Amino acid sequence: HSNENHMAKRIFDHVLIIMFENQYRSYVMQNKYMRDLAAQGIDMANYFGVMHPSQTNYISSIAGELCNVTDDNRPDPLQQKTIVDLIEESPFNLQWKAYMDSYIKQNSPWVPGFVPKDEFPYLIKHNPFSSFQNIINNKSRWERIDDEAGFWKDLINGTFPEYAWFTPDMWNDGHYLDGTQTDPAERAPVLVDQLAVWLQSFFAALKFPGPNSHLPKNTLVVLTFDESDFEAGYDKGKKYTYDGPNQIYTVLLGDFIKPGIEYEGYNHYSLIKTIEENFNLSSLGKNDTHSNWFRFLWNKKFKWGNPVETDFQTKGKFASASYQNITYLIYENRGSLFFRTFDGENWSIERNANIKCKGNITLANCNNELVLIVQVSAKQLKVYSYSNENGWKQSGKINSKENIEDITITNFNNEQSLMLAYRTSRKNIYSLKFENNKWESKHVNVGFKSDGPITLALLGGGLFLIYKVTGCSKMGVVTYNTVSFNVVDLSKSQYSGPYDDTTINKWSSSAFPVANFTSASDPVTPGEDEPETDIYRAGGKLVTATLDGVIHLVHAGKTNAQLLTETFSINGVMTPKLKVSYNSKEDTTTSNGYGTIAEAGWNTQTVINGAYNNGSMSLNRLGDRLILFFQPNKESNIYYSFGKYD
Repeated sequence: HSNENHMAKRIFDHVLIIMFENQYRSYVMQNKYMRDLAAQGIDMANYFGVMHPSQTNYISSIAGELCNVTDDNRPDPLQQKTIVDLIEESPFNLQWKAYMDSYIKQNSPWVPGFVPKDEFPYLIKHNPFSSFQNIINNKSRWERIDDEAGFWKDLINGTFPEYAWFTPDMWNDGHYLDGTQTDPAERAPVLVDQLAVWLQSFFAALKFPGPNSHLPKNTLVVLTFDESDFEAGYDKGKKYTYDGPNQIYTVLLGDFIKPGIEYEGYNHYSLIKTIEENFNLSSLGKNDTHSNWFRFLWNKKFKWGNPVETDFQTKGKFASASYQNITYLIYENRGSLFFRTFDGENWSIERNANIKCKGNITLANCNNELVLIVQVSAKQLKVYSYSNENGWKQSGKINSKENIEDITITNFNNEQSLMLAYRTSRKNIYSLKFENNKWESKHVNVGFKSDGPITLALLGGGLFLIYKVTGCSKMGVVTYNTVSFNVVDLSKSQYSGPYDDTTINKWSSSAFPVANFTSASDPVTPGEDEPETDIYRAGGKLVTATLDGVIHLVHAGKTNAQLLTETFSINGVMTPKLKVSYNSKEDTTTSNGYGTIAEAGWNTQTVINGAYNNGSMSLNRLGDRLILFFQPNKESNIYYSFGKYD
């Protein structure tokens, strides 16, 4: 859990999650009723599904991972833990229930070894609780799956649980046309209107939202969709109806909610993390652990503070990292490295590291030491480690076959491992991994060219290499997965195949722009907004650091020194095994991009007030804050600014 955790104050006493089917966010917003609901609650404008098809999102919404499910077929009973385990392990006597619309409870009585089954319009692929061994093997747990009548009964009897899940049936959730097993040629607006009619009558019976609601006080209602599905017109020539951002309508409603719009990125894992934080639950240890969560419900917003000038400067490069809750800033003057420490209030005196430097430096914390990489010649890097006991000690050399022009490093694997990346004069980017206390011998060509700065970031189990795209001011991102639970390789079935597969310990063979997904009117589908990609541009150095489930990327503007920042906060992004393509002619030979960075957007770009950079720059985490170091120009003193949740 994060440092700021256990604020102790519970914001909601109950949560009710209602999940609908297969619609892109903008299509849902065309419906007046759904738009009005969004205006009455918190409209989550940058919320994403996890993968495709439907079942993948239902399973990940309670397990914090995909459990190697990439299709809609009933999986062999899954062995993973779910939020049910966390709720039942809680010392606070919390209750959970899952209500399934059109479920006929008496037709699925629990007997040892029973197998859950469909009973249309109720389908088990939309009941994720029916996929997990330790729910279907446990009579008392199985009996906590109830029907709609049970939902009303619990409200009347005052037995409504702290955690409630509601799945509307295949008509009420907008999957099929009412009374049929077919969907129309265009899913929207017909199916959106259909689910809105059901929701309006359901909420009318609940007298919700409003002061006379039948829901218990302090109930957070989460209206969401499993995934995004697109119109045939928009999809013309593409592989499938899921080819686009997996952006979904999600709205938070409740008697304690102040209406507003939330522009930061969240997904189904963020919801699990929010519930864990609110009810003081432990973690599943999967994508929930490092997810961005709804801190705004606790009135916490991330802000950058005013820049503060130090009384020292450098004419060279500098780097920073935290070690034992103190920030170390190391900088070059006249070919030698000096360093100072900063506890967030006071600076130490300058100390000489007695290390020669001829160019780039980068710094990270690993195995409770600082690791410093210093460029000593065109093709050679030296590695130094620092601890309080031993000071600075050389611990290795790294030789490149090409001239090195930029270097970047980040830790991963709970600060036990490092990834180093360097860019060469031939515009190649190579990576080198430090694991089990040794550097790999093989320098891996990442596969993308850059003629400018590069930076590495970590989010959960994913590494992100961000680089300036050759010949322009755009930035590209390529991912590298480090955790086994974000690998999917389900053998071929009716719905899945190698085009779904994701990988571990390899760079993706596809890169995507640093961009925000917005929507705009489209002549192909009049009256409906379709996805649009707002690509960000940068000038100068790129720096990143991650704070509580959010990667912060900072850089100067394309044509001026004003510092800009955008963040990425969609955890659980996977690395595709094959190259991503939406070309329908490459249906089986390329990845569909599901669950990858192809379908997840960055947040809105903002300005860091009063911060300009024409010299060196670095960014690191210090406890529950970020600290950004920069130079307005090459002659000026170093400045710093704190970023934190206030």
